[in-house]
Amino acid sequence: MGRSTALAVLTAAVLVFTGCTAAPPPAPAPPPSGPLTLREALGDPTTVDFCGLLDFPEIEKTQRLVSVPTPSMGACSFRTGSALISFGFPEDRARERLAGATPVAEPPLSRGLRMVRTDLQGQPVLHLLFTDDSSLRVGTFFDSRETSGSDALAVATKTAESAARALVAGEQAAHLDYRADSLARLDACSAFWSDAEVSARLGVPVSGKGDLSRHQCLWGEQGAERIVRLEFGLGPRPKGTAGVREETVGGRKSFVQEVSGGCTVLTGHIGGPDASRNQVEHAILAVQAPDACGIARELAAAAWPKLPA
Repeated sequence: MGRSTALAVLTAAVLVFTGCTAAPPPAPAPPPSGPLTLREALGDPTTVDFCGLLDFPEIEKTQRLVSVPTPSMGACSFRTGSALISFGFPEDRARERLAGATPVAEPPLSRGLRMVRTDLQGQPVLHLLFTDDSSLRVGTFFDSRETSGSDALAVATKTAESAARALVAGEQAAHLDYRADSLARLDACSAFWSDAEVSARLGVPVSGKGDLSRHQCLWGEQGAERIVRLEFGLGPRPKGTAGVREETVGGRKSFVQEVSGGCTVLTGHIGGPDASRNQVEHAILAVQAPDACGIARELAAAAWPKLPA
């Protein structure tokens, strides 16, 4: 080996062993610290997989889950003991809806995120409020008043903490891959009817108000004598049961259930975004009014033919 060749090899070796070891490793990126808006946290709100935001092993340190967490359009639901926990939308108009909510002081959150509590018919509901006054909700639904209590509230609190921790750390929400003909692509407030059409059938003037997911819409005010609600979701394949009539409405197999002062009409659509969960998309229309089932059938007959083919 000539002197020049040997020098080149030696120089290359020195560069390998000294150049690589001398350079310090890149410093980790600092965690995000700016005010957190819901849009920044979730991205497209119409396709969020809310189950993917939760740390279920951590949640189970408070109480064991007795059902597999199930995503739907705009929420994640799971059961612990005698309570059903639902995390997700609704969410907008937080300022007007939550003005009287009770702040939850512990644990302290960062990036402007706050946790507050309201109660719905004696059952606690927690809300994560973002700096743009949007919010996410952790609802608790008990089998009976006797079973409600601190255990379910502890699980709801742990659920809210789990989500807040992920969002504050800058984790990106996962998104469900809905098909092109999915109901998730529709706006529930405008896909089927105008406000005028709903008002004419309901007999009172109403306007539709949706949530940020666009998967549900309410015409009328909560607690009013006459309201219409439309919701898109995921769930088991619909089937008739006791008290639920199977009939054809608007050319589609539908399931009609009359309840006290109200009526629902449900129809199935295509399979959900995760076939392993054996879920199907569905549209459910609920009406509260005199002759609720008559109005519900009329609205469904106008809506179902407009579902994506």
